[in-house]
Parts: sequence; structure tokens; C-alpha cells
Amino acid sequence: MRRVSFRWMLGYGAGRAGLGMHDIFFNAVAGFFLVSYGLPNWAVGFLANERSFVGSVLQPVVGAVSDRIRTPIGRRKPFLLLIAPVVVGFLVLMTRPEGWVVIAVFLVGPLCLSIAVVAYEVLLPDCVVPERRGTVNGVNRMLGFMSGMGLLVLAWRLWEAQPSIVFLAVAGSLAVGFLITFVAVHEPEPRTRTTPPLRLDPAIYLRGVLAHREAAKYVGSYFLFWFGIGGITPFVTRFGNEELGIPVSETFLLLVVVIVATLLFSVPSGWLGDHVGKKVVTSWGIAAFGILILVGSQVGSMTQAVVVLGAAGVAQAVPTVLAYPLFTELVPSRRMGELSGWSAMVWSLAQPLGATVFGAMADLAGTLRAVFLGGGAAVLLSWAVLQTVRVERIGEVLTVDGDAE
Repeated sequence: MRRVSFRWMLGYGAGRAGLGMHDIFFNAVAGFFLVSYGLPNWAVGFLANERSFVGSVLQPVVGAVSDRIRTPIGRRKPFLLLIAPVVVGFLVLMTRPEGWVVIAVFLVGPLCLSIAVVAYEVLLPDCVVPERRGTVNGVNRMLGFMSGMGLLVLAWRLWEAQPSIVFLAVAGSLAVGFLITFVAVHEPEPRTRTTPPLRLDPAIYLRGVLAHREAAKYVGSYFLFWFGIGGITPFVTRFGNEELGIPVSETFLLLVVVIVATLLFSVPSGWLGDHVGKKVVTSWGIAAFGILILVGSQVGSMTQAVVVLGAAGVAQAVPTVLAYPLFTELVPSRRMGELSGWSAMVWSLAQPLGATVFGAMADLAGTLRAVFLGGGAAVLLSWAVLQTVRVERIGEVLTVDGDAE
């Protein structure tokens, strides 16, 4: 591991830029696209979430395999190639195909992406010392938010008139971004060759995973966080349209406010986490975010929504940037991919589950305000569980190589 240069951060962050456009498409645009096919809110909530149920279940397997395999291109990079089917899926959506094809793309694409993302994210602890992971991930997330904001501007200007350009932009950003990361990031040799073999006995294996008690509690906390935020994000733009009376083309500006605020505070969040303490700063951010979601559920105008969303974007930057760097300090590096896969699975399952549950709540209540009330409560429960987590880094001794800044 090393103290990487800013150039390395940009090469690694190119993949995140592609993911930023992809995620914002699902959060802001996919709902309108799916509703045009006559789907109910619960189905829109499930499909308009970039997480895959099947892919999530496979994430621990992918992480475990990536800890143990050796290939000419590295342990993690082979899985990055699964971005290709995702790119093809967006090109298919450009043609506005039949409903069954749309559903298939919305299921298969996130499945492939969820596998690729595990390998992509583990490159961070593979290559960067813990004392710099917050700052590096802050730059990484900032690039993702910048590209996501670009997609929002495109959607604002072109979605109703030329939606094919929006699909093309997402496909292009994923293809180019991951190609740059693939070429620019050199995987180091694993620091240990003592990674334990996979156990065939499920009970013994599960006990081994849960033996990392603090990490397990932390994953539980973030299950509640992503349950809440995953339930909210597919409905933000539609909330503006249906509850506040904002024209469809202008609802994208609501997410622009969130993205700009989160973008501006991404690097400061990472820096604060590295220097003040990742858990302390994360606790502040999650508490503020949960309260602001509850306040946002009661706004009555676009002006009020912009103020609350701007503040929520600042608060959201903290857990977004520090969630994974903090997790890497709770697990041994020899099982980083495997246990990262487990955490990603739990957090990934939480998001479509939250979107489906809160979408059903909105159907029953007859208002999308129910989504934000439920989401805010889930985030505050996440904060409460986080307070029980004791942070103690247990990874191997760290070294700095010759590729320092």
C-alpha cells in the first residue's frame, strides 16, 4: 500500500465518474422512464434502484474469489470487465424496447454492475494506506458527483425531447471511465498469502464471518442507513412533481442541489474523517441527515425543498465518503475482498428493499411524503446502532512503497 498521488486518484476515480452517471440515472430519471410503461410504485421502487438482489447475493462470493485468485491482470481487474453488459443494456434502452426487455435490462445490468463494483472498491484498501483512505475516497466520490451532476443537467435539458442522448451519456461514461481505471491502476501484490480457504460448512463459515463483531455491528448500522436512503432516492424527483407541483423538467434541479452540496463537501468529509476520526465524523453526518430527511418530508414549496436538500447534501457527503474507509479498519486485509463482499451484499439488499417497502407505503398512504418519514426514521436508527461500534484497526502492518507522493 502507498500514499498515492493525485494522478492516481484521478485514474481510480474515472470508474467512479461512470458509476456517478449510472447511479443518478437510476435515482433521478429511471422512475419517469418506468412509470411511462405503466408500472406501479412498488415495482418502480424496486427496479429504479441500481442494486441487484441476485448480484448482491453473489458479492461475497466474488469478494472471496478475488482474494484468492491470481491472474496476469490481477485479482480484482477481471471482474471489472462485467461493465461491458451494463453498457450494452443502456444502448438497448435507447431504442425504447418492449416492456419485458426493459425489465430484463433493469435486472441484468445491476447484477453485473454489483459484481464489478465490489472488485472496484476493494482496489482502495489494496492500494492506499488507511490514514489516507478518507481523503482519497473523498476525491473519488467528488468525481462521481460531478459526473452525476452532468447527467442531471443533460436530463433537465434533453430528457423530454431527446432521451436517447441521456442513455448514450451513461453508456459512454461507464465504458470510458472503467477503461481508464483498468489501464491506470496497477494492482499491488497481495501483502499476505495466508488467506484462509473457503469453508464448505455454512455454519462454520458464517461463524467465522460474524466473529468480526464490530464489523458486523457496523454493517447492521449501514443496513438501516441504506434501507432509508435507498427508499428515498428513487422518489425525490417525483416528490417534487407530485407533491410540490414542480414541472417534470425542473424536478431534476432538486437533485442538482443535493449533488452540488455533496460534491463540495466530499473532500472535506474525507479529510475530517482522516484527521478527527472516521466514526466521530460519520456519526455527526448521519444524525444531521436523518433529521433533515424528516424535516424535508413536510416542505411545501420548491424554495423550502432547495434549502433542506442543500443542507441534506452536506450531511450526506459524510457517510457517503467515509462508510467504506471506516469499514476497512474493522476487518483483516487478508479477507478484505470477501468481507467487503458481505458488507456490500447487506447494504445492496437494503436499498431495493427500502425502495419497495416505502413505495408500497406511498401507495397505501396516497402520498410520497410517507417515503421520507420512513426514510428519516431508518437513518436515525442507523445512527443509534453506530454508537455501539468500537473501532480498532486489526489489519496487518502497513508499508509505504516507492510510488509515494
